[in-house]
Amino acid sequence: MLKESLILYKRLYPFIKPYLLKIFLACACAIPLSLCAAITASLVKPTLDDVFLNKDLRMLNLIPIVIISIYITKGIFEYAYSYLISSTGQRIVTAIRNRIYEHLQTLSLSYFQTNPTGKLISKVTLDVQLVEAAINKSIIAIIRESMTITSLVFVMVTKDYKLSFITFLILPWAIIPILLFGKKSRKFSTRHQEKRSYISTLLHETISGNRIVKAFGMEEYEKKRFSEENLKLFKIILKKLKNKAISSPVMELIGGLTASAVIFYGGWNVLSGNSTPGTFFSFVSAMLLLYGPSKNINNSYQDIQDGLAAAKRVFEIFDTEPEIKEKADAVSIQCKNSSVRFKNVTFSYDKDPVLHNIELYVKPHETIAIVGMTGSSKTTLVNLIPRFYDVDSGSIQIDGIDIRDVTLKSLRSKISIVNQHPFLFNDSLKNNIAYGDNTQSLDKIIEAAHDACAHQFINEMPDKYGTVIGEHGVKLSGGQRQRIAIARAILKNAPILIFDEATSSLDTNLEKAIQSSLEKLIKNKTTFIVAHRLSTIRNADRIIVLSNGRIVEQGSHDKLFQQKGEYSKLYEIYAHKEQKQS
Repeated sequence: MLKESLILYKRLYPFIKPYLLKIFLACACAIPLSLCAAITASLVKPTLDDVFLNKDLRMLNLIPIVIISIYITKGIFEYAYSYLISSTGQRIVTAIRNRIYEHLQTLSLSYFQTNPTGKLISKVTLDVQLVEAAINKSIIAIIRESMTITSLVFVMVTKDYKLSFITFLILPWAIIPILLFGKKSRKFSTRHQEKRSYISTLLHETISGNRIVKAFGMEEYEKKRFSEENLKLFKIILKKLKNKAISSPVMELIGGLTASAVIFYGGWNVLSGNSTPGTFFSFVSAMLLLYGPSKNINNSYQDIQDGLAAAKRVFEIFDTEPEIKEKADAVSIQCKNSSVRFKNVTFSYDKDPVLHNIELYVKPHETIAIVGMTGSSKTTLVNLIPRFYDVDSGSIQIDGIDIRDVTLKSLRSKISIVNQHPFLFNDSLKNNIAYGDNTQSLDKIIEAAHDACAHQFINEMPDKYGTVIGEHGVKLSGGQRQRIAIARAILKNAPILIFDEATSSLDTNLEKAIQSSLEKLIKNKTTFIVAHRLSTIRNADRIIVLSNGRIVEQGSHDKLFQQKGEYSKLYEIYAHKEQKQS
């Protein structure tokens, strides 16, 4: 465990390094605080021997002044220490969270598909806070308390070295329970954090999917599921608290044994005339003052174990490499003609390929429709163009350049995508349309909204283009969200367009109204349309038919329809659906 802890702290060091000066200043503030504790214990001897036994009036006047000075000094340095520790801790937390978020942005889609959102949120928020406690508060607390213990031990040794020897025979045994309870704390903390992240995932799913929960009448089921998981978390926390709670009585027992031995031997020395009451009580005061710092070290050590367990989970993110990487010599693509070629492309998500030996050349400014039964990998095919995934074999070229040889930013800047279920942010309509380029003028945004048949309903919103539309655009209908996504694509004006069921949420009349705008949009652009609507299919320059991940037919609508093959069957299915909808 020690080796693992050292490795984790070594990895955390780059986050600590910029703030070492402040941490050293905090440690420096701890020195006067530890001296104040030692001086307080030392004052017991002159208070008893000089004031009460010898009735020294000068000491009676001096000691209260010293005590006031001690507490003023303690207050000043306590404030400086607390502020330095807290502010430094928050800076470290901010730096770690920023780095995690930056790294998350580099990771591929596959990572987010296998890691629930709630789990990631838990790591970025709660786990980082525990790491900060381990780095900052607990380590510095141990240093501070160690200084206090050292100064108090010095007082004890100078007052009575024999009594000190007896004390140090017993007190070191307190280290054993600290280590044992700390090891258990790490184990319980790991389980606690894992269960908490699962509950975060459960919360995220049920809150974001609340409409489905209500639609299927699953409220009671979800209540029961959450209650069961919450009970499991509660039991883990109880074990963790029990482990922490039992450590204090064990420490107190060891302290009690030490105090008993000291009182017996020290009292015997006072009664036999070998020591004074002031010396004895000064020693006992220093020894009793040791209890607080020792207990704090025990608690801090367990907090460190919590933090290190959290740090391990945080570094799991840092250790994840993006599957989609840029080459060191990647160039910026210009996309002058915007031709796209699939050369013998095979792709799989796991082991079994979902696309097989795809050979496809799309001429500059050509519009192709991709059709096929559900599960034929239509969406997968177009997702390979912006390198959301990398091919297993073969290559995809734009203007003859392999897309793996160009920078991701330049590649994706040349592609506009409108999905069947567009993602909108909890932001204004204006910012959602201009997402990706917030330098766009309002006039351009309004023009794009006009072309997407969105301007009218936007003008009816409370704050028009400044209206905040809620999480996932919840304040808009499905068709309205779709039109905002289309406006976003129109505004981007990229040379390659991908429409993945882009008009599926629009009724037939609205689709016809927007069709002329889409025709303007795709003019002089290379366009991929994944669609079921017959109107969209007919307007395409070429239709590609996919079946089981293979291109089985391609050509114009009339040509494919006459072949009476796969396309003809699909066409009949689509026609039947449209008739039912109308």
